Amino acid sequence: MAKNTDTVTANEFRDEKTKLENDRAGLNEKLQAINAERERCIQQLTMIAGALQTVNHFINKIDPEVDLEDEIDIPEAK
Repeated sequence: MAKNTDTVTANEFRDEKTKLENDRAGLNEKLQAINAERERCIQQLTMIAGALQTVNHFINKIDPEVDLEDEIDIPEAK
């Protein structure tokens, strides 16, 4: 008996639905993993920014930079 290609059965729709649901589940898992990695990256960037701020503080304390544009008040010798 030849199958008519112009008709679609309910089982074919169910099979397609199952495939699509599996695809969606897989993509949701990937998205969750990507979001978790994004959060880890944000935390690392925050920690690095804090470390840079601390290092800059100590550098300025040990070897302060003088801005050549700043005006300096020099007391007159008496």
